[in-house]
Amino acid sequence: MAAPTPPRTPAAAAAVASKEQRSGVRSKEAGNLADDLLRAPVHIRREALKTFSHADRTQIFTEIERETGSLYGLWADTPSGFIEDVLGESIWSKQREIVDAIPNHKRTMVPAGFGVGKTWIAGRLVAWAGAVNPPGTMLVVTTATRFRQVRNQLWPHIRKTIARAGLPGYCDEVQWKIPDQWGNDVRVAYGFTAQAHDEASMQGIHGTPKLLIVVDEAGGIARAIGNGTNNLLTGEAALLGIGNPAMDDPRSWFEVMCEEGDNPEEPGTVTIPIATLDSPAITGEKVPFCNDCPKGVPPHSLAIHLPDMDWVNRTIREYGEDHPYVIAKVHAKFPKGGGGKVIPVTWVEDAEQNEDPTGPGWVRLADLGLAAETAKHTVRRGAWVRLGVDVAADGGDEFTIYRCVGDVIEHRHHSSGAANDNQVKVAKKILEEIHAAERLARALGSTAPVRVKIDKNGLGHGAVGMLETWADNGKHHSQIVGVMVSESPLRDDPGAVMRPFRKRDEMWLAARALLQPDPETGSGRLRLRVDREAAIQLSTPNLGHNSGGHVVVESKKLMKARGMKSPDRAEGILLALYEPEPLRHARGLIA
Repeated sequence: MAAPTPPRTPAAAAAVASKEQRSGVRSKEAGNLADDLLRAPVHIRREALKTFSHADRTQIFTEIERETGSLYGLWADTPSGFIEDVLGESIWSKQREIVDAIPNHKRTMVPAGFGVGKTWIAGRLVAWAGAVNPPGTMLVVTTATRFRQVRNQLWPHIRKTIARAGLPGYCDEVQWKIPDQWGNDVRVAYGFTAQAHDEASMQGIHGTPKLLIVVDEAGGIARAIGNGTNNLLTGEAALLGIGNPAMDDPRSWFEVMCEEGDNPEEPGTVTIPIATLDSPAITGEKVPFCNDCPKGVPPHSLAIHLPDMDWVNRTIREYGEDHPYVIAKVHAKFPKGGGGKVIPVTWVEDAEQNEDPTGPGWVRLADLGLAAETAKHTVRRGAWVRLGVDVAADGGDEFTIYRCVGDVIEHRHHSSGAANDNQVKVAKKILEEIHAAERLARALGSTAPVRVKIDKNGLGHGAVGMLETWADNGKHHSQIVGVMVSESPLRDDPGAVMRPFRKRDEMWLAARALLQPDPETGSGRLRLRVDREAAIQLSTPNLGHNSGGHVVVESKKLMKARGMKSPDRAEGILLALYEPEPLRHARGLIA
């Protein structure tokens, strides 16, 4: 019996192709070359491809499509090769390690820091999986904590990638379809979200020989949904879980899966962290030119788009080395114990991202015809307008004013130094904001008077007195409420899980309750349209308890001792929300 003919080496295949460049490779020879390339190791295959003429490649890829069912079947085992060779985009070492783990592992878990391209990675993997497999043989399912993350973050990457590379088929908002060999449009990828408690929503997805599940923003995925993915990972199925480590959910599904990936007894799962400190802009790794920017942009290194040490140092200064934000987004690690913050940073981020309602009864501030109101967010007509004022006790720190219109919190003013050195200056500035708030209330048709809550400590005491006098003299028509944050809380329920010790603690817990996501909707009850510093300060204080079992919010003195700023902006927000008793013309907190 004759020995089988050994496969032609890529070098020999290249020589044959070179001899026949003028006439093109015969169909039979193209089939042999395609077969050789499919058998060759990835690095040799990719180098050999560069030696063929355009005419040769055309015929070779025709044969590859015949053998694999896809024009891009040659890259089925090399996602990084597909990104570089087919998409024409640049990739760096950590990204390469992540994408090339997918064909070799059942589960690939990626705790990621800030700005390292996690959604970019997920989008390119969707393009790879959908293109290298014949339509109808691979289904790619993408999900995230919220549908807006699927729609507004991941799928724009997917749509741009498919269109720019000229991949087959077409995309709508969260769906990619490719015609099969009979011309029928086959869905190869789609995006969805599921309710946190609805594990059944992950059932019935598997309907193709192969499946890839891409979980973006995996740090926020509920346990029931995450656990539901395990039932789908049968046969040729794989999972990518990628996102920032959860900062406020001890033992989250993502954290447990990342620990599993570090366990050598779980070979089916691999964990590949990608910290901000891994950025080539920090490590000095030599990376190729960026190929993702539009034509006309001068050539530049890919590292320009990645975080540098300036960002890292600034973030550590703003939050503190031990803050959950730094642990998660700089080091790509999971904060232990949920971080111990009064208000977890993820709740603040969610409130910043909460979408503006539209439809009957809602109006943009910029459309009210008031010269000073230029904001684009919407508010409900008739909403209650309130102000919160934190006055620097001794002229130091910051004097801040925040406004609450229905469920929206807005930054209005902050200043420090000479601008706050006497009560007259402070009171006049508050009066300006009162007049603006009264104009807004009239334009919205609000039936409640504007309510102004002011910290009476230090200069605030004098400012409260002046504003009350001006109200008596008709200079404004708002209710002035002085608040002493050092007093005992208004209410104390011995059976409550969290019992505030002082009024300041009560204010922080009230804001915490409003920002805490609802289990059904996944969102809190507020929309934050505030400055970056205020958002940081809201998640700065630690949560503690005293010997009597009361909740005690970390004091300004202790925060300053560990290098943090006084949370004057955050406390301006708390005052805008806080409603001390007795209430005159009491209204519900959210209009």
